[in-house]
Amino acid sequence: MGRRIGSETWSMRVRVTGYLVMALFTVGVLEAASYWYLMAFEGYDGTHLISYEFDDYKNMHPVPGYVNTKGIYHNAQGFREQSDTSREKQPGVYRIFVMGGSTAYGLGSLSAYGQEKYAVIRNDETIDAYLEPYLNQKLGRRVEVINAAITSHYSHHHLIYLNQTILKYHPDMVVFIDGFNDYYAYDKGFDQFEDYAYQERVHAFMDEPSVQALAGYTGWWLFRKSHFIHVFAKALRPWWIKANRIGAIRPKIDVEKALKNMEENGKNNFVKMVERNGLILAHEHVRAVFVLQPEIVFRQSKRLSPLEQQIFQEMDSHWQENFVEYKNQALPIVRSLLRQATQVSGATFADLTDPFKGLDDDAYTDYCHLTPAGNNRVAARLGDLIAPIIVGTSQ
Repeated sequence: MGRRIGSETWSMRVRVTGYLVMALFTVGVLEAASYWYLMAFEGYDGTHLISYEFDDYKNMHPVPGYVNTKGIYHNAQGFREQSDTSREKQPGVYRIFVMGGSTAYGLGSLSAYGQEKYAVIRNDETIDAYLEPYLNQKLGRRVEVINAAITSHYSHHHLIYLNQTILKYHPDMVVFIDGFNDYYAYDKGFDQFEDYAYQERVHAFMDEPSVQALAGYTGWWLFRKSHFIHVFAKALRPWWIKANRIGAIRPKIDVEKALKNMEENGKNNFVKMVERNGLILAHEHVRAVFVLQPEIVFRQSKRLSPLEQQIFQEMDSHWQENFVEYKNQALPIVRSLLRQATQVSGATFADLTDPFKGLDDDAYTDYCHLTPAGNNRVAARLGDLIAPIIVGTSQ
């Protein structure tokens, strides 16, 4: 009897050990296969699974030294540059920092239609990359343009980032390219500090402990550390979005009410941030330029390409009802608020919501991100606007 029990126990241990070995082998194979896939098809450099990290003051910051081998580079300072940026400028150099959200950063397409052609916008295809040689040639002098934009940032993050980092690099000019992220918020009582959309991980980690927070943190940790979970989650995301749309009631914007809320929100939020950013830069003797970015939904001179028509239709059928009407009616209000806000500090306002007249190629990769051709056109329009400012400052 004792031998039988001992034999069964031993057999159970062997089976459990065998299952564990099989599980570990399977996990190892999946990890290795996912690592190879990321290296071969996604530009993975073997070190950086994601391009941003947690920041003590502004939620997110580009990972210093990040590389995507398809053409995305961050320098040691976290700027979207391949070479490092020194604190001190070279003699005779006019230094411009470009700040803003994902359009200024040069994010690839987030549209199902634009992904195949514009999944990655390389460092040499961003607005700043075109603006620097354009100004150097136009002015016949050394102008340095540095991309310090951060995806998903609101205008209040610029206030933090200026004081935290940018002013330490002695800029002569700061160009803010914004609009989509926080200028058109229409929920009543919107507060850009409290309602920033990417604070959920901070709350999950710092609020009262819960099972949901534990699951969220574990999933996030695995997404950052496991090649297989990273690939699996990215592959699952489009299907998850489609599944959530099944049976969902499409929200409808009450345009009149939304416009009233948006104007009030603007005065209480981004207008104050623009004013304060402008005043800080004026105090530091730095020229400030606030650019209102283009978006595909705006009525504009450009004739939409076949790809852009698909993107527009995608938005018109899946985003909120009346979204296109709302954005077009909100645009002149935002323009007016920005003009007033920039006048407070003597900053420059640049309306670049319609810069693509005569451009038949794709300018948009999705709702607001731009193709290389789109970035090149914006850089030229911006360069023509700021060149006289640079000349006037230098005299």
